[in-house]
Amino acid sequence: TDALYRNSLFETKVWYFYTITMGVFGRKKKKDKIVNEELPPPIIRSPGVVNGSNTLDNGEEIPPPPPPILKSPSVKNGLKSPRQVSISEVNINVRSQAGTRPNMGRKQISANLSNSSHVTRESMKQRMSIATLSLHGLTGDDSDDDSSVASEVTPSDAFTKTMGVSRHNSTLLMNVASSSIKNTNVVDPYNVPFESQYEPSEMRCLALVAHNHMKPAMKEFVMSHKEVLKKFRLTGTNTTITLLKSIFGDDPEVFYGPSFQSGPLGGDAELCALACLEDLGGCFFFMDPLSAHPHQADIDCLVRLLNVHNILTCINPCTAHAMSFVLKEALEDGRMDQIPSFFYTLKSPGVAVYKAEQKQALEAAKKS
Repeated sequence: TDALYRNSLFETKVWYFYTITMGVFGRKKKKDKIVNEELPPPIIRSPGVVNGSNTLDNGEEIPPPPPPILKSPSVKNGLKSPRQVSISEVNINVRSQAGTRPNMGRKQISANLSNSSHVTRESMKQRMSIATLSLHGLTGDDSDDDSSVASEVTPSDAFTKTMGVSRHNSTLLMNVASSSIKNTNVVDPYNVPFESQYEPSEMRCLALVAHNHMKPAMKEFVMSHKEVLKKFRLTGTNTTITLLKSIFGDDPEVFYGPSFQSGPLGGDAELCALACLEDLGGCFFFMDPLSAHPHQADIDCLVRLLNVHNILTCINPCTAHAMSFVLKEALEDGRMDQIPSFFYTLKSPGVAVYKAEQKQALEAAKKS
């Protein structure tokens, strides 16, 4: 028994000694491994580099090493973690970046505007983008008041507010339009008075429809092309017709067709009926592609029937703007062939195929 006790005690002491020894040396080995991993990689020199020389044996110079890659403190293990940036840091960065650009500081711009006789504020604004104008505070005098009347609207707003064109590019487009007109005294090149060869009662209605977020664009479009639009019988949903009457006022030259309910209350369905009754010649429908609509089924039905009856349709401001010139030319020159849907009942080419298939289905039903 004593021998067994002594043997077990010896084995216990050996086990404790082994555990403690391996623990100490194991931690030291692991620590040495971590230190070795943190050391920079060794510099490997070419055999031709001797005593720190920057040239090889053949006389060629060694290119300098690439600059070290500096990581943000928020970058851990090669992965970028989100870091909160304060407003003061953003302002400091903006000021530092703006200061590095020649002749782009606000003081320098003011000096150029005051000291140069041929550089004006407007010419300076035309050379800058909208973002740069906002950065230097040069857009404060631009008014976007929707309550202005038609006579106070700048013609370039037709591009800026209707089609999203920048102020600079809008001005360039207006200069092109003005230079193409023989009468140089015209202020608004898109509202030049002209004589139509057709009376509004001789043509079918022109419908104007706009979703809620597109109504400001519709207002600017009507103001920019009112001379063309008032040559037609105008119709549309309730809100758009109210907008038209507020723009044209009591103008006796403006004729209105039937007015309908608001879109969600059945106005689009009523326009579908007008198309089926063959009294709708064209439709300018400013659709909002970024919003959900409770009457989406009615919208789809209206667009489908406009295609079925082959009616002139424009579903965005740019198309309506381009189509306005076609309407003006057709009315001015008496070219009903350019706008046939205002005079004749048209159908989609698919209608004939559909009718043939329906006829075959009816004959098959009779034989069965």
